[in-house]
Amino acid sequence: MNSIPRLLLRLPLSVTLRCPHCRQGRIFRKPYVINEECPVCRLAFQRDEGDFWGGVVFSYTAAGIVGLAVAALLMMLGVQNPEHIAYASAAAAVVTVLLVFPYAKSLWIWLLFFTRGQYEEYRPPQP
Repeated sequence: MNSIPRLLLRLPLSVTLRCPHCRQGRIFRKPYVINEECPVCRLAFQRDEGDFWGGVVFSYTAAGIVGLAVAALLMMLGVQNPEHIAYASAAAAVVTVLLVFPYAKSLWIWLLFFTRGQYEEYRPPQP
């Protein structure tokens, strides 16, 4: 099976917030605290120092889109006060970051697994 269709078929499983390798271990030990490795198969979730930023970029992008959509909706509804539009869109963006971050981080970990999983240092240790 080609790797792109395989990725597209398995990527929706990232919303389960489970390990991409064994699909059993939890990625998060608390709502916003990531396990360093899978408690079941010991796959490292953040092998490199910059691996944290992918989930941040995804969640901030979603927040920007939602903030712009709220601002556009308020302007279409006739809200004239720019402060009200700014506060409402900023609040929507903050709420979006808080709601989306675990899923964005999980999506990023799954993407890293599918793009780097073939390298030995990214696989879980063998018993």
